[in-house]
Amino acid sequence: MKYIISLLLIGCLSISLMAQNKEKYSKQEFRAKKEAYLKEKAGLTDQEAKEFFPLYFQLEDLKKDVNGKAWAKARTGENPNTTEEEYENIIDTYFNVQVQAAALDKEYIEQFRTVLSAKKIYMLYRAEIKFNRNLLKIMHPQTDKKE
Repeated sequence: MKYIISLLLIGCLSISLMAQNKEKYSKQEFRAKKEAYLKEKAGLTDQEAKEFFPLYFQLEDLKKDVNGKAWAKARTGENPNTTEEEYENIIDTYFNVQVQAAALDKEYIEQFRTVLSAKKIYMLYRAEIKFNRNLLKIMHPQTDKKE
């Protein structure tokens, strides 16, 4: 379950990373590219994709909102005058958000199972990891460093 949660969090992060790409994509363009990639790599049929991706992107949106609140709270800790009590609150918020995200994952994985087989869900998450790795490589290309 932790593996699935991690994968879904990576998916949410990929949207924010893509926004920083030199090639600017709209949210719809990015999602279309991601959907096409995942559909191909996971071997989804057109019907499966039609039923699955609205749920998938709905989950991404919900988790983005939840995570956004945590990031806003975390930024308050950058103030050098932040009190210990405020740091405690930031930490509590962070872990509460993780619990909320995990609850969303659990809720949606049950919905995913009504649309896709366990094997296809597994293949989809594997494809999502590869998609996000490729995205990171594009966003942060390695320079050829000799040590």
